[in-house]
Amino acid sequence: MKQNYKLYLAALLLVGATGMMTAGAQGSGNKPTLAVFVVGMPTDALGDALATQMGSNLTSGGQYALTSVNTTGKRDELRATYASGGGSSIDRSALAAWGRANGISAICLVVDDVKGSDHMFYAQFIDAKDSKLSGKGSYVRTSVGSGELPWVSSALAQQLNGSGRRRSTPAPVRSYPAELDIEMVQVEGAASVTLGYRATDGSSSGNNVKAAYTANVPSFKIGKYEVTQAQWNAVMAGTKFENYFRWGGKHGDPAGAIQDCGNVPCDDQRSVEFVTWYLALAFCNRLSDLVGKTPVYGGFTLADIADNGDCSACNVGANVTVSASANGYRLPTSNEWEYAARGCKAGVCEAFMYSGSNALGEVGWSATNPNAAFANGTTHPVGQLKPNGIGVYDMSGNVWERCYDIWDSGSSRVNRGGDWLNAASGGWERLAARSPYATTSRGPSIGFRVVLP
Repeated sequence: MKQNYKLYLAALLLVGATGMMTAGAQGSGNKPTLAVFVVGMPTDALGDALATQMGSNLTSGGQYALTSVNTTGKRDELRATYASGGGSSIDRSALAAWGRANGISAICLVVDDVKGSDHMFYAQFIDAKDSKLSGKGSYVRTSVGSGELPWVSSALAQQLNGSGRRRSTPAPVRSYPAELDIEMVQVEGAASVTLGYRATDGSSSGNNVKAAYTANVPSFKIGKYEVTQAQWNAVMAGTKFENYFRWGGKHGDPAGAIQDCGNVPCDDQRSVEFVTWYLALAFCNRLSDLVGKTPVYGGFTLADIADNGDCSACNVGANVTVSASANGYRLPTSNEWEYAARGCKAGVCEAFMYSGSNALGEVGWSATNPNAAFANGTTHPVGQLKPNGIGVYDMSGNVWERCYDIWDSGSSRVNRGGDWLNAASGGWERLAARSPYATTSRGPSIGFRVVLP
């Protein structure tokens, strides 16, 4: 993640490193060490307080070493650089090199990107051994005071740690980036469940509402969050579709500059968007390959997909095949999507109009969400609002989510969940709503999430 950091360095605290890092230099007791920088807080006092709080969260298990090295010079150098406007970003490679020179295994960088009274916190782990990112997180607050910093620190620490709990022993070495560990939620299926329209869904007309019907939905796993820009880039790294997404800037232009994010902050924890149906399938196959699973979809390759996401060689309905025995990632069916969005467990579903609530503002980003941090007119980082009853986020609003199913007629595919473009009064974020999108459709509000058997 490359961020614009236009404010000064607020604080520096040295704490123990996380087990997800590649252990380089060691602290006391042969434990790896970590430097934490907090950048952009409104005052030094708040920056110091957040750094201290982050240190407390990251070392709460007592399994990481506290260390002390000569960091004053680096801190002052960074402060002077940003105070003079001499730099628009923090050089990750330079920070990693500084860490290696000072016996530090990794660096945690926290940035407060202030927009008026809104604060978007970004956090990332930098492995000093090779300057690669080993963990990322983001969190929104509409205001920041000392009493709110524990919430910020806790949220960021949980995201950086992945599971929300720090390990007492180092994590096993992966053969692939941490971004490829997509969090999944187990969904307990049912042999018979009622899907489609129900009385709690509001109006039964418009928005392509489907009449109530009975379905068999076997158990499956679904992504806890919509696929993010970070995950997209990790999977598509080295292909022409890396950095393919554009919001607030050059949408869907493989040749565009990653910094071109328009009037909203670049943030790789936002949902990926501008994804055609073909690209979603290709992402699933490539992710499966990278993590050692058997790809689900056949009949085409990534090379068959044009720069604009179209795939004339794919010939949907003839060439594209689905392997029922494969254990890889895939798009959900419309039935699976709705079953998970309704918070169903063993056929018992929540009775809400939206995924997890009757109040859209609690669970979904829309054009009228009263909780929207930053101006409406953009996607939002995943997982910022309430989940539904089974722990899945953003299934109402934010971005339309692609399903595998063919629409009722023709060759279009089913999309579910609504998006940030529509007001709640439009009804598209309701669980009963559906929309047909062509396989080649792409836009700033079309994303997806993945499922596993």
